[in-house]
Formats: sequence, structure tokens, C-alpha cells
Amino acid sequence: MKKNILSICVISSVLLITGCDDKKIPDKKISEQSFAQLPTAVINSYLFHTEPELLPNNKLIKQQKITGSGSNKIINYNIQGYVANYDLDGLYGEVNYDSAKYIYGNNREKYNITFDTKKNILTMQDSDGDIVANSEFDEQGHLVETTLSHFAGNNVIFNNQIIYENNRVELVSYNAYVPVDDKTKFPILAQQKDIIYNTNNQVEKTITKTYKLTSNGEIIINNQNEQEVELTETCTYDNYNENQDWTKAICVKTGVESGTVELTRTIEYQ
Repeated sequence: MKKNILSICVISSVLLITGCDDKKIPDKKISEQSFAQLPTAVINSYLFHTEPELLPNNKLIKQQKITGSGSNKIINYNIQGYVANYDLDGLYGEVNYDSAKYIYGNNREKYNITFDTKKNILTMQDSDGDIVANSEFDEQGHLVETTLSHFAGNNVIFNNQIIYENNRVELVSYNAYVPVDDKTKFPILAQQKDIIYNTNNQVEKTITKTYKLTSNGEIIINNQNEQEVELTETCTYDNYNENQDWTKAICVKTGVESGTVELTRTIEYQ
């Protein structure tokens, strides 16, 4: 069950807690230049569907592939730089911006989308008219929260929250709940991803922690008043190309699972 929940959480973050380790203090001048050439709506599209480390540094992407150790992910973008469709290890998704439809899964199930004027996804509804996804934005127009509720027939509620520092993503928290009744939901997963940048404003490392939960769904606090970590995945990025985007990564898991995965990222630009 635990492994299934972890994989489902990754899927939820595709559509996209306290305590930070190894975080670097962002250089204000560099941070203000972060994503200067990328419209906020483009950044939001990435964060609704995929992970922050897949954002381009400055140039719009037409297609990117991430391969390695049994993994094969392909993401295509339209001319505006928004996510158009993806195949993530067999998991298919497509956004039709003209008909306002989201097509998902092997059965190509369709959901109705509500966009704002910049084509940010505000809500998604199933065939019964029930809202299965919604988004929240800050005053600057940044996507700060997404919630999936009973999406694709899944009885789990996923909530992702995004924290920015000087216009770049610094932290994403992933939480999953099982609804008990109309007013109560039981926590089954708590994760946090820290995104660390180098002095050239390139993604250098991500650290994703999965926290241990009590039988009541609360994060376990140890004798040192620290949150207990069940699993840590540390990814290190390098081999940057001429557009300052990483093309190689090594991800190491420690904890209840262990292993090392090497990733290759192939990018075609607009």
C-alpha cells in the first residue's frame, strides 16, 4: 500500500511541512532574474503538470524526454510553452486549450477545464459536473496550490503547495488524504521537496523527504524534536547545455527504499 500511495503522489504532482535541510540562501540579484524570460503562465503550466526541476532556465521548450533505469517520460509543449501532452512511463495526459478539455489515462477520459484569461487551469470537472481539480494563485499570479479530489476514479485527495522565494520555486509540499466523511479526511502521506540552485541560478539539487506518520496520520516527532523521515530522495543535476538547462541527473534514495537512478534529459527548444 505504501509504495502505491507514493506512486500515486508522484502522479498527483504531475497534474503537480516545516523544516528545510541543506538550503542555500538565494542571491537576490540572481533570483530576481530567475525565469525573467518565462511568462508566469508558462511556469504555472509546468507546476500544474510536472515537477519544478523540469522548468527551463530561460528558453521555451518544445519537447523534453527524461530517460533512465526503466523510466521513459516525454512531455510536449505548444507554441506558447504550455504543456500540451505527456506520456510519463505509460501515464498519458493531454490538454486541449481550444475545446477546454483535459484528456487523461489509458481510457482517454475527458474532463472539462475552466481557464482564466491567461490559460491557467482554475478547475477541472468530471462528466457528472463534480470538481476534481482546482488551483489557487497568489497576488503575483503564481500557482501556489493544487488539489485533486477523486480524480480518475481515485478515492484519495491530493494537495500540493508551492512556496516561492524571489520569483522562483523553493519548496513544494505534497500531502495525500483519504476522506472519512464529508468533513473529515485522514492523512496518509506527507512529503516535502526542497529545490536548491547554484550561483548561476541553475537547478543544482532537489531533496524530497517522505515523513513517518502515526496511526492517527500525524508526522512523528522524535526525542530531538525533529520530524521523522521515512524516505529521502536526493537528486543532483549537472551537464548543463547552452541554454543553462541540466541534461544529466543522479537520484539516490535512502530509508525504507534505497537505490540510485541515473537520468538523461533530452531537450528540443521552440
